[in-house]
Amino acid sequence: MNPKIIYPIPTTQSYIYRTTRKWLAIIFLVAAITSVIVNIVVKGKWWSIVVVWSLFAIYRSIFSLKLVEFSAFSHASRIILRILILLWLIDHFLAPGWADTVMPIVGFGSLVVMVIIFYVFYSKKEQHILSVVLLGIFAILTFPATIRDLPNINWIAVAFSLASFIILLSIVLIHRNEIKQEISNRFRLNRRDVDN
Repeated sequence: MNPKIIYPIPTTQSYIYRTTRKWLAIIFLVAAITSVIVNIVVKGKWWSIVVVWSLFAIYRSIFSLKLVEFSAFSHASRIILRILILLWLIDHFLAPGWADTVMPIVGFGSLVVMVIIFYVFYSKKEQHILSVVLLGIFAILTFPATIRDLPNINWIAVAFSLASFIILLSIVLIHRNEIKQEISNRFRLNRRDVDN
């Protein structure tokens, strides 16, 4: 008996999506390369780094590579992480001096919102627990990432980073079994993909 494999017929929407993704990737790549070249020629601040990361973040936020197991919660978490990295790049390469306060506040606020959504709207929490943990780690790292002068510590940033640490620690203690299981599942799937 020969099994008959039937593939779904591509729709017009999927064709438009693939075509748009391909052409936007080319446009964004050309824009990124152009910005780097112009920055090198003009010299000055490395603003092209901010441009390249912004183009990458926009493209990945619009066109997620995880089409089979797409999760709106995880996707939103990744967008927040990209925004935090963008804020850090702007502070270090364009306009320094403000991120030491803003980034910990944004990180803490984003973590609180995502934790509330995590507990209120999702019953299968093991599928999204790693996204919360990763966001919590980034929220904590926003403080050491913005330190410039150790004697002059921004205590507002310390307070928000400490609050993020307490939230993350609570989540890890409450869901430690789910975290271990999800890490094990991810490692098993990645290892299976490598073997295949």
